[in-house]
Amino acid sequence: MKRQDVMMHYRPQERPFVDRTIDLVARVDERQTPVLTDFLDPRQVKITESIARSSQDVTLYLSGGHEQAERQRALLVPSYWGPEADDFELSFLRIGIPGEYVKLKHGDYLGSLVGLGLKRGKIGDISVHEDGCDLVVTRDIADFIRLHLSQVGRATVHIEEISASEYLAPRVEYQEKEFTVMSLRVDAVAGESFGLSRTKVVDPIKSGKLQLNWQVIDDPATAVEEGDVLSLRGHGRAKILEIIGQSRKGRTILKIGKYL
Repeated sequence: MKRQDVMMHYRPQERPFVDRTIDLVARVDERQTPVLTDFLDPRQVKITESIARSSQDVTLYLSGGHEQAERQRALLVPSYWGPEADDFELSFLRIGIPGEYVKLKHGDYLGSLVGLGLKRGKIGDISVHEDGCDLVVTRDIADFIRLHLSQVGRATVHIEEISASEYLAPRVEYQEKEFTVMSLRVDAVAGESFGLSRTKVVDPIKSGKLQLNWQVIDDPATAVEEGDVLSLRGHGRAKILEIIGQSRKGRTILKIGKYL
């Protein structure tokens, strides 16, 4: 595998991750020992799958604790290796709000966890439900969370460890929408996706409020592709479900899904 040839297929902001992943695959191949990553977002999972396929002697396994997991840990192993579920070193926690009726959001839980000094890569899917939330974390931080997380937002919380079978997976729902754009620039697509004029979406992008595939993008001219996920702070998240084609006027027709 020629590193430079691989790099040219990825966006500049993705290349540090690509570089590290190439090194991980090479380490497994050379040392014949497994490597377990932290949680990866869906774009990082795709990149890891692509790079792992380049080596016939390395096999990739993924797990995020449930079938539809968005964030997953990657286990890179020699091709003869047969991993077990416990090799992914996952723990499942339930955060409850005893005796209080407080409506908390995904960002409230994530903000409190990161506020403890935890890295995002240690935290998998966060599934918010009426009485609190369930989350998947790397095993090495489970006890730390149980000991140190006592409040989320204005709510006092109680934390208990649960089994994988007890974990309540998040439901992914979105509203589909079709529109046309002059180009596949991220400012044009984000503006239409979130109901903002192109001029009103440029400043938030330049100030780092937009993420493309979980990476902050500050260049409004960045091109988007089918399958990309856009997240604009304060406006939600949308996925480009399909690039349908060209209209009679030469505009590009897109179908997006706005997460509910």
